[in-house]
Amino acid sequence: MTNKLALAVLLLAAPAGAEDWLDGAAKSAREAVIPGVPAPEPAKKGWIPFIPNSRLFSGEIPAEGWWPMEEETATGSVFRLLGADSQSGSVRATMSVRFYDKDTPGFTPIKQAVEIMRKEDKTFPREITPVRPVRVGLGLARTFEIVETRRMPSEDGPAFEEELHHYVAVIPVGEAYYLIRLISSRATYLDYRDDFVRFMKSMRTLSR
Repeated sequence: MTNKLALAVLLLAAPAGAEDWLDGAAKSAREAVIPGVPAPEPAKKGWIPFIPNSRLFSGEIPAEGWWPMEEETATGSVFRLLGADSQSGSVRATMSVRFYDKDTPGFTPIKQAVEIMRKEDKTFPREITPVRPVRVGLGLARTFEIVETRRMPSEDGPAFEEELHHYVAVIPVGEAYYLIRLISSRATYLDYRDDFVRFMKSMRTLSR
């Protein structure tokens, strides 16, 4: 009886709340390794429904790690998701969405627009992957990647070269189309690939 009483006193004195043992149990479950059974995948960050003020599209965006913003330009509304800075601090991972139709100033048909984006640039040598079709919520996207080196300005000194990576998707909607792009440093581009694909696949068009 004395031993049981002493144990009860120790448990009551322990400064543990409900969240402590819950967190501990979750951590133990994640770290548990059972022979022949694959380890559980780490928890993925949440996504939330989103519609920009311009009603450019509807879709899902990450609940954390990205910051949405929108601005008006000479060719219409541009939606952007701003991510983290590169290690150099000169490039910020950014996803953008634009919509082009016949009412857009200087409208370029989709086929010609893709050819222009994929055109070689002697000023900034680049590598471009072949166009690959991907089925998304809006239809059939034409996707490709671009790797290029640019001289980036530095607030602390002269400009320097940084290798950039572009994920590009062009999605036709009738004769109009969406242009979705993710730009980041080449060193970190794989960190954002899944976010780009999920965001692109979640997009739906709205009555504009």
